[in-house]
Amino acid sequence: MLKIRTTISFIILIALSATSLYAEVAGKIAGKVIDKKTGETLIGATVTLVGSNKVTSTNAEGRFLLSGIEPGAYTIEVKYIGYQTKLISGIEIKQGVTDVDIIMDEAGSKALNEVVIKSSFKQESINTLYAKQKNSVQVTDGISADVIKRSPDRNTGDVLKRISGTSVQDGKFVVIRGLAERYNNNLMNNAYLPSSEPDRKAFAFDIVPASLVDNIVIYKTATPDLPGDFAGGTINTITKDIPDNQFLEATVSLGYNSKTTFKNNFISAQPNGKYDFLGFDDGSRKLPDAYSSIKSNYTSGTTSAQKIAIAQQFPNTFGYQTNQNSLPNVGFQLATGNSVITKSANRFGYNFSLNYTNGHRVSMGERFGYTGSDNASQELLNYQYDRNTFSNYKSLGGLLNFAYTFGRNKIALKNLYNNDFSEDFEQTNNARNYESGGTTPLLYKGFSIETTQNGIYTSILEGQHTLGKRNIILDWSGSYGLSYRNQPDQRIVTIFTPVNLPEYISLSSENSAKPNDLGRVYSKLNENIYNAKVNLTYPFKWMDEPQRLKIGGLVIHRDRTFSIDALGYTDGVGFGNRAISFTNGTDISNVFSPQSIQQNGIDLSRLDLSSTDYTGKADQDAGYVMLDNKFTEKLRFVWGARIERYDQTLSAAGKQTREYNNTDVLPSGNLTYALTPKTNLRASYFRSVNRPEFRELAGFRYFDYQTNYIIDGDPDLVRSTIDNVDLRFEYYPSGGEIISFSTFYKKFKNPIEQINQGNEILTYRNATNAKDLGFEAELRKKLNFISEGSFLRNLTFYLNASYINAKVLLADGRNVSTPLQGQSPYLINSGLYYTPENSDFSFNVLYNRIGERLKFRAVTGGADVYEKPRDVIDFQFSKQVMKKHGELKLTLADLLAQPYVFYNNYNSTGGTAYKSGEDKLIQSRYAGFSASLSFKYNFNFSK
Repeated sequence: MLKIRTTISFIILIALSATSLYAEVAGKIAGKVIDKKTGETLIGATVTLVGSNKVTSTNAEGRFLLSGIEPGAYTIEVKYIGYQTKLISGIEIKQGVTDVDIIMDEAGSKALNEVVIKSSFKQESINTLYAKQKNSVQVTDGISADVIKRSPDRNTGDVLKRISGTSVQDGKFVVIRGLAERYNNNLMNNAYLPSSEPDRKAFAFDIVPASLVDNIVIYKTATPDLPGDFAGGTINTITKDIPDNQFLEATVSLGYNSKTTFKNNFISAQPNGKYDFLGFDDGSRKLPDAYSSIKSNYTSGTTSAQKIAIAQQFPNTFGYQTNQNSLPNVGFQLATGNSVITKSANRFGYNFSLNYTNGHRVSMGERFGYTGSDNASQELLNYQYDRNTFSNYKSLGGLLNFAYTFGRNKIALKNLYNNDFSEDFEQTNNARNYESGGTTPLLYKGFSIETTQNGIYTSILEGQHTLGKRNIILDWSGSYGLSYRNQPDQRIVTIFTPVNLPEYISLSSENSAKPNDLGRVYSKLNENIYNAKVNLTYPFKWMDEPQRLKIGGLVIHRDRTFSIDALGYTDGVGFGNRAISFTNGTDISNVFSPQSIQQNGIDLSRLDLSSTDYTGKADQDAGYVMLDNKFTEKLRFVWGARIERYDQTLSAAGKQTREYNNTDVLPSGNLTYALTPKTNLRASYFRSVNRPEFRELAGFRYFDYQTNYIIDGDPDLVRSTIDNVDLRFEYYPSGGEIISFSTFYKKFKNPIEQINQGNEILTYRNATNAKDLGFEAELRKKLNFISEGSFLRNLTFYLNASYINAKVLLADGRNVSTPLQGQSPYLINSGLYYTPENSDFSFNVLYNRIGERLKFRAVTGGADVYEKPRDVIDFQFSKQVMKKHGELKLTLADLLAQPYVFYNNYNSTGGTAYKSGEDKLIQSRYAGFSASLSFKYNFNFSK
């Protein structure tokens, strides 16, 4: 970790020292040249500024750049062999960069003379948008940088909620077509991302700032050149690449939360580490050497006296401060970049961004547990309590990308690092334990102090080369990814509060340690992923239409190490169940001091069942063949097959090493028929897989203090296979508008689900099979059809909605008409955007809702746990100031602030919606609404 921080610091210094604070007075024209039929970029096209000697050609990405242009109105001419020459007029050049992408038509085979097509700058922008939307190979949905900029979203998790058929669980895990995050594949800059979670296949998108993202594409159907382990979607996040102009901008933001800001209700743990303000643990929370040096022999080879002596080496860090005032959340961002053109017309550029946030949040709620016959009318309340979480969070991250284009080649190095750090104080109040239905409850309270540091680092070196007169494309990449999650020294305390008697803590026996009641838990996860791939695209003509043959392969290696130590404070001098009363001024802040531990005979015992370290390795090899056949101008078929070999090894301490091997052939086909120039009809089929993750296979338990569940693995899980069919109708009324209808069918064999097996123990099981039938609709339309007034002309309405019907055959023989675990029956996203051209202000209103999500499935006779729907409304207003050098942005997020509610569903009438008086709430949490005000300034210094 120290090496990563040093490297990032060094990179930041280099980037800052390389930045000069000026911009040219002259303007630039930049863009791409695109084939109208295929949507592919054209490499080597000639672009000329009419009436001047400025000429350039498109590079390996089909991009061009004309610089040193004085302000005024211009026309450019674009030529490419086999295509009609195009003149684009009305291009207004001002200081900075004017972007224009150009669509090229193939020349007619019978044309005797050169044909010149004339177009305006505005019309060409619309034409380009059409081509990008219509000519995608797969069924895709996405979001671009300009839409991200206009949304209130601060991180990529929020951005993804805006994409059709997509929702986000817990603020960071993506749900596509209602399917849980395990059915998604996560890429960044076309390279695999390591999982950010220790317990599941998932990536926490909230750790990637939205400001670093150029665009996001979600592939909902497969082609052979995509990874085969998804059924919901493959999410490809592309970070910002090379700028067309030199820039430097700084942003500062202030945030407000209705539950915390300017309120004196905040509780924080003490003491803090000296690097906490940056978001890094300073090592003061690590396991003492006295324990870690003998941990493998701690339980059986250590006497009680030795355990008491070791317990004295743990720091007494159970103190906390109450009634603290919360200042507004703050955020800073610095972004800069530049590109230069050499004398030989080669181009080098970089893009750098640094982000820092520091803030507070509070989550308040209730938790209920039941026991009995699993019948709504007969189940008895087992426990209940209030639990409030007070979090102080920091985030530090950056992006640094370099690229060099020369001739018809491009080499790029892309780096992204982000570190999240959170100090959480979880307070339990008004707790009552009815001990399996007893009439006199046991009263208690408690708290947990938890520090979590998690983050990612990805680095990818990639190249693209266009070879020979046939324009054969060779692209390759090598990447490294690191994901880590460190939770050092979680301190957990339960204090019993009998009526009219002193409060006390209870020490259990050494043989029955209870870290989740009174103890300390340490865990650490590191996962590395190495990825190398190569692709070769061979274009050719057949039936006088363009065709492509693409072949390629990749190798991936993953390795993970996970360690956990669950230690409970126990009775080192007796037989347990001994109480230590809080009398004569004794309180929790000094009970675990070295003197008190010695005086009271307190030791630390290891709960071996919850302290199993493990290592995992996975190797994947894949190869594919893909044909992109265009049979007529209207009919296109992209088809082929991919083969993936996957070997997985899991080694858990004290357990037998398990190996899992499988090889899968994954065919796919995507058929597109252009009914009209504005309409597509698509059909697709693909086979995919879903493999169990390391933690799901690891057969040990640990207690999740936040949810009050025990998590267990299942070494006997097998991978699932999925057959997927899609049909989609698309209509593009005008540039930036779409009306589409889709239906999809998915058949799962051995789907993996998380199961509540009773006694609040969660584990994983394969169901026998499952079937999903779903529908999607999307509408994005400007409202100028109502009236041509200036307001409605610039107002865009969008709506996307999904409905999913599922049937699942469980391993116990039950055939249920409920969603898969983690799935929602419907999703709704909607909004209004007001974005006038050449204006200095804009606003948008956004709405999001998901249906009842199956959180956990129960075993036979149990009650499934569902999450209630929430309505989320966001608003944003932005205004340019200071001659458009500055921008003020006001964001209001989650205005309704509805609670997150989970309930036991007893399904007496076959429905999943919550029914008051029948279903039982098990958890309700409130987080409040938030607001932020940011100011961004673009530095623009003349020479």
